[in-house]
Amino acid sequence: MQPRKKRKTLTNLPLEVTGKIIVEVGKIPAFDAFKMKVICRILNEVGKTEEIYKQMEIDELRFCRWSNEKYALVNKCKELRNPNILFRDGLMKLFFMEDDEGKTMVEVASTLGHLDATFIMGMMMMAEGRQRKQEALDLLNDAYSRTKGT
Repeated sequence: MQPRKKRKTLTNLPLEVTGKIIVEVGKIPAFDAFKMKVICRILNEVGKTEEIYKQMEIDELRFCRWSNEKYALVNKCKELRNPNILFRDGLMKLFFMEDDEGKTMVEVASTLGHLDATFIMGMMMMAEGRQRKQEALDLLNDAYSRTKGT
């Protein structure tokens, strides 16, 4: 066992590395990000990094009452082009007939590599008619190839 002074701890790592570990371990739900901030100073700082906002999921916030803090969190995620939040928000706007803004958000999420957004974009393109069918098929085939690693 190493002497106490020579041990490496979470606090010895740069914030970017700690953030990358948290992101790579799994997509962090927004609810957990709120909880993470109160655990310790280092996790509070990591919870404020752009990388966390770019990867955050909002699934657990769906049926919760939203505070101003939660709205601010989601808006910051959108500003940083979080594909998960852009996709969900874009779909919601599409369903509520805010077609242009919703379609743009889904398209951006697709461009950022969000697979579900790519599928929705392909289906919307096919629905636009024959002239976009080949473009849609190419988009969907590219997405399929990415998932298979080819």
